[in-house]
Amino acid sequence: MRRMFIVLVLGVGLGVLAVGLGAGPSLAEETVCDPTGEILDPESFAWTDAGDHYVGVLEYGEATFTIDGETLTTRAYRQEDGCYSIPGPTIRMTPGNTYVLRFRNLLPYEAPSTTHNDFKDPNVTNVHTHGLHISGDGAGDDVTRMFEGGYGGDYVYEIPFDHMGGTFWYHAHHHGSTFLQVSTGGFGLIVIDDAGDGIPANVAAMEERQVVIGYLDPSAKGTGGDTLVSGSLAAGWTVNGNRNGVMTVPPDTWQHWRVLLADRDARMKSITIGTSCDVKLLGRDGVWRTTAPKDLADNTIELTGASRADLAVRCSGASAINVANTQVATIVTDETGDPGPHPYAADGSSMWSAIRPDYLRDLRSESDVHLETIRMGARTVNGTKFDVDTPLFTLNADSVQQWSIRGATNHPFHLHVYHFQAMSGCGGDFEEGEYYDTLAASCSVRFDLNAATSSVYEGRTIMHCHILEHEDQGAMTWMDVAGGITPPILLDGYEMYYQLTTPPTTTTTTTTTTQAPTAVEVGEVVVTTANVGQGSKVGQATVTVLDDLGSPVAGATVIGNFAGTFTEPGLGGVTDTNGVAIVETTGSAKGNVSVTFCVTSVTHPTLVDWTGEFCASN
Repeated sequence: MRRMFIVLVLGVGLGVLAVGLGAGPSLAEETVCDPTGEILDPESFAWTDAGDHYVGVLEYGEATFTIDGETLTTRAYRQEDGCYSIPGPTIRMTPGNTYVLRFRNLLPYEAPSTTHNDFKDPNVTNVHTHGLHISGDGAGDDVTRMFEGGYGGDYVYEIPFDHMGGTFWYHAHHHGSTFLQVSTGGFGLIVIDDAGDGIPANVAAMEERQVVIGYLDPSAKGTGGDTLVSGSLAAGWTVNGNRNGVMTVPPDTWQHWRVLLADRDARMKSITIGTSCDVKLLGRDGVWRTTAPKDLADNTIELTGASRADLAVRCSGASAINVANTQVATIVTDETGDPGPHPYAADGSSMWSAIRPDYLRDLRSESDVHLETIRMGARTVNGTKFDVDTPLFTLNADSVQQWSIRGATNHPFHLHVYHFQAMSGCGGDFEEGEYYDTLAASCSVRFDLNAATSSVYEGRTIMHCHILEHEDQGAMTWMDVAGGITPPILLDGYEMYYQLTTPPTTTTTTTTTTQAPTAVEVGEVVVTTANVGQGSKVGQATVTVLDDLGSPVAGATVIGNFAGTFTEPGLGGVTDTNGVAIVETTGSAKGNVSVTFCVTSVTHPTLVDWTGEFCASN
């Protein structure tokens, strides 16, 4: 693809590095890149060549935007001394290189709250490189690091030489303020160069467009003690920061669109490009398809609110981009077309395959696998809330993993560091054999955690629900990997944590706003069988009901349907003081019993009812 990399080259060594390793934050006036209505690619982040690595400064601070005539005061990213923007500047990196990202929080100082698994710390932040196959510990992509206003720290990103090129993203990820900060603009694209992936020359020749479809939700203001977010902008979708903007493309010309759907609620949503365009799928979540391109029925793809899609798009006339049934951008054609580049193999019609690194090899035929079960709840993972000191489990770096993911349809599962291969039964747009980093389905996935056959990283690996409201309130955990590549260490002259300026003398401690619950929701469904004598079994579903603040709800009526060995609709139960209702089949069976239970409604005398479908199987 046609690319632009911005690198400032130093003629001499690190000692005269222009960004200044000991420098404080920029004191320049706030500069904002307001969207103009024309959908343009975000600004590119500039790296400085420091010899054996590259270095750049990313800042996070207060900014006021005017979007489609309405205002939004929020927190946003910028390159040092650049302009704040939503999305932030696009960060490009190349496999085989080492990058030091100097991160600076320019917000007012506030002391971190001592509360845990709750909304807090609106001015405390960090940055997460979502989807990158790099260390999640130490100076790497460790989201347990945090920076108050007036403080910063340095991240080391060692991009493996065989890292697949693709579309990734970064976003705020401090536990307690992730929902607030991402809801109000704390995100941007990452692009890993794909020149080494062996893609056809005509595919590489397609012009790139960056399409960040972000949901801005100013109604998140006040979360965790926030007093900064304000303005007249209503909640809704944006494309590269524009509300109802216009994207101009050359007619009858194939382009490579790098699409990110950035939404604080990661449940699946459909993206549709109008009928005046042809659309093909090249990759998902930063991984080229096993074979590409793939036709998309009705020009539609289903994505989670944390997913990316690499699309080949060719438009012959005016069109539109829609999320679900909402138009979010207009497409117009102008200028001169170029019929040369195309998304097929060199012959113009065949499929092609990229070079695939070892960590993305096909694992479906592996017979020796380590099994784990991950149950995603509304505010828990495997029934527990996040504890920074206690992993969910410790795994040795010596085996292929097969994890059974449960509850992720309503609580999308994201694993840091490792993409995972979908096995059979995931359904929808989660194709068997393809790789993803965020899953909204209940099925089994595999990834290679064997240091002898893959690049495995020692230490902390985070996993969580990517409905960020749930993640902040406890639906996050981690595994500790024993063995593999050790976390990166800082180069000379860099620091994990440092003060930028003297914090203000008036500090505030975040307090959590007391809220009253308003609605019920399904937290978890676990399906088993129970012996009733003489070899017979009944189907049994244990349903946990929570309120919208994550607390158990007693006295809620649960209704649902059994399927499989038992076909029994409309059965139910009432939750106890722990928010648990146990529902059993009326019939019994012997032998191998297959049971599925789908909750269809939850009612409560004082809280808003829940309707939908939340299913689990034994």
